[in-house]
Amino acid sequence: MRKITFSFPEDLIRQAKILAAQRDLSLNALVREALEGLVGSRARCRKAGERLLRKTETGLYEIPPGTWNRADLHD
Repeated sequence: MRKITFSFPEDLIRQAKILAAQRDLSLNALVREALEGLVGSRARCRKAGERLLRKTETGLYEIPPGTWNRADLHD
C-alpha cells in the first residue's frame, strides 16, 4: 500500500474525525471508503453507458414480427 499526504482545512479534518469515530473507522479508512465509492460509481456509470450504447445497436425491445397490425395499434 502506498502512503500519500493531503492537506485539508482544520475544520474539515475535525468533522471527518467525528464522522469516522461515529462509524467506528479510522480517518484513513473513512477516506479510503469515500475514494473507493467515487471510483466505483464512475466505473458503474461507465459500464451502464456502455450497456445502453449496445442497446442502441440491437434495440431496447424485441418485438416478434407479425404479432400486430395497424388496426390493433389504433384500438
